[in-house]
Amino acid sequence: MKVAPKTPLNVSLHWDTDEIQAVGRLAYRDQIAWLEFEQSFLQAGLELSPVHHKTSSGLQRPYDTGIFAGLHGMFNDSLPDGWGRLLIDRRARQLGIEPSALTPLDRLACVGSKGIGALCYAPSIEVWETGKNDLDLDQLAADAKMVLKGDISEVLSALGQAGGSPGGARPKALIALNKDGHAVHGTDEVPEGYEHYLVKFSGYDDPDDIAAIEMAYADMAKEAGVLMPETKLLDGGKGKSWFAARRFDREGTRRFHVQSASGLLYTDIRIPALDYSDLIMLTRNITHDQRQCKAMFILAVFNVLAHNRDDHARQFSFIMEHDGTWRKAPAYDLTWSFGPGGEHSSSVLGHGKDITRDHLIDLGKKAELKEQEVFKVIERTQAAISKWEVFASKYGVSRQSTLLVAAALAQVRL
Repeated sequence: MKVAPKTPLNVSLHWDTDEIQAVGRLAYRDQIAWLEFEQSFLQAGLELSPVHHKTSSGLQRPYDTGIFAGLHGMFNDSLPDGWGRLLIDRRARQLGIEPSALTPLDRLACVGSKGIGALCYAPSIEVWETGKNDLDLDQLAADAKMVLKGDISEVLSALGQAGGSPGGARPKALIALNKDGHAVHGTDEVPEGYEHYLVKFSGYDDPDDIAAIEMAYADMAKEAGVLMPETKLLDGGKGKSWFAARRFDREGTRRFHVQSASGLLYTDIRIPALDYSDLIMLTRNITHDQRQCKAMFILAVFNVLAHNRDDHARQFSFIMEHDGTWRKAPAYDLTWSFGPGGEHSSSVLGHGKDITRDHLIDLGKKAELKEQEVFKVIERTQAAISKWEVFASKYGVSRQSTLLVAAALAQVRL
């Protein structure tokens, strides 16, 4: 699981099966990563991380070496946190390696070409023993619970092969689904007739109906005007279900470069330091598109009114097209959440809770929206959220969970 000492990683963009663009070489010395772009990439004029990094010759160090273990933000986005990191750490211990001995380059080599987005790393390290291509999602979910309880046994490789790269705390798997609901591994190219999805399983403290709750939230967000990916509620055994969202970094064999607000701004998700005004400014600076700024404002209003307070910097992403233009990615991980200390991870003009209508109106002004536009966004979102119990009933959310979420929503009054 470790790259040979002094061996750099070759970084490339895998746009498609036969379209691979060399980016440069990445080395790690004295706990700082150094990037040197390929001459061909310099001539292409693409900006992989346009806020703090400009594509230029010479060695490029991270904007802030005190975060991401000295790694560039754009590459830190390739690394899993939460569930994916847990699997890698436990696999390392299986192989007699202390996780603390793994450098960021070791971890990037474990991701190889199977991460989120188009960035790929070589030489790659095959961490997991390969198995059959067909997937039993119910078995994966049961295996994930075993791992969360501390049993790493023989199930670890199957989970790692399916879910070793996604971030977030809940167990996840990268899969591909066909129209009949048949699932296969989705980290590489998938068979014709299949589409890339990310499926979530229950975490340690999640209610049994967490998937139904998130599906109801997805429908509620769509009605509020939030840009969302296609979502599905997959039937599992014994009355279980799993939430799945279509991946926005894949389209058939094509891949897209993706950056989170965390990677772009060098924001540590463990420290609530981001404001929605920062996100709107970031959107404007990299997309140069007023429609994208409005989309970010709509998401901000929804998160506030829907009591989604786990809105840290990795929950907002942007997609770079092959020609270098950027757009806001669809929203994801939308559900009721308590937040750090009961506050939003991303504040609204400095307010983490007790956010008022006036605060949202002022945020709308930051987005350069007309007052009537702001009012319409707020009213549409309020109307969608007022139908929470309708959405909950549609997907079989338990009465207990329905009332719990309804009580939380009722506390958010503008």
